[in-house]
Amino acid sequence: MRSEWRGTGRAMTVFAAAGTAVLAAASAVLVASASGALRPRAADAATVVAPAASSAARAPLARAPESSARTLARRANPRGRRTTLTHLPLDGVADGTRGVAIRLNGEPATGTPRPKLSPYTAGTWSNLGDYEFFRPVSTLEPCGSYKLTIPAGTAAANHRKLGHSRTVSFTVACPGITAVQEALARLNYLPYALHGFVGASSVARLSRVAAARRAFELPHGILRADVIGAPPLAMGTVDPTTTGAMEVFESDHGLPLGTTPTQQLWTELLADETLAKKDALPYTWVTVTETIPETLEVHENNKVALTSPTNTGVPGADTQQGIFPIYVRYVATTMIGTNVDGSHYNDPGVPWVNYFNGGDAVHGYIRPTYGVPQSNGCVELPIATAQVVYGMLQVGDLVIVE
Repeated sequence: MRSEWRGTGRAMTVFAAAGTAVLAAASAVLVASASGALRPRAADAATVVAPAASSAARAPLARAPESSARTLARRANPRGRRTTLTHLPLDGVADGTRGVAIRLNGEPATGTPRPKLSPYTAGTWSNLGDYEFFRPVSTLEPCGSYKLTIPAGTAAANHRKLGHSRTVSFTVACPGITAVQEALARLNYLPYALHGFVGASSVARLSRVAAARRAFELPHGILRADVIGAPPLAMGTVDPTTTGAMEVFESDHGLPLGTTPTQQLWTELLADETLAKKDALPYTWVTVTETIPETLEVHENNKVALTSPTNTGVPGADTQQGIFPIYVRYVATTMIGTNVDGSHYNDPGVPWVNYFNGGDAVHGYIRPTYGVPQSNGCVELPIATAQVVYGMLQVGDLVIVE
């Protein structure tokens, strides 16, 4: 919301406006001192900072020239006290969209050289009180690592220069699992929709800073299933459903598989959110029912796309019940193990294999009949059916044994 002062001709209105501005600035400085980055007002946080315009474009908006006395007071003084750094972002930055700041032992002097950020990030430096504050055009990268070099010529007003350069390293916070879950839901990698604050569930194109702000600023609401019989999801927890969705996304984007938010993961999530690039495939998972006749079903969104009789493990080699993401797949592989009676098996060329829990896999295997426990823990299908199922699945898809 934008505030507007309406003139009344009374001095009280001017004094009130000035008082409000002073309090706002003081509040910003206090927050910066505690957090490692200046946190702008809500109205500022919603504004993308454009690259600096040319001097000709800025001229109509330039401030009136300062008085010569004021300009002199803001210059460095080679005979003054030494400039010191009283605050550095050593504890990291909690919200990359809000930038990073350093603090001197006085207001920055006129013409003091600006710190340099590496890797390069588009944005602008400005002063606020004793702080030099960098606001990025979009965001400092989530989970990113940066170096900030403060030049030796840095000076506070009426102080001597710093005298030596100083380089500090800092990191930007990784938005957590809840933020990952919300992003994956908006991108159709989870069968859930976000219900909560206005705009939090929007899947339309948006600026990169808006996408990053949604990741850093939580909570946004509750994720509720939008697919019939969807696998359960625990918000804020790396549960099997979240693990599977992360692995499908990572596989689609050529990333290493894992369940810890990384800079690579967030770079791809923000890129897809910015472009509204949603997963075009239906959300797919498998259910295996161990009641007789044992049945396997492949679900695609709200429909059962395939149903087949299947075989699970015999007593003593039971197929463990639970929810498991597929972690590796083979067109054909050799299976070696020990049967319940102590004999050993070595079966080469087992086809259409989807491992989901240790040595348990959904695969093809020739049996006289299907629908009753016969395996050594795997979920067996007729060969032709297993080939079809293999083509419907990928690493990260869930197998639910119940």
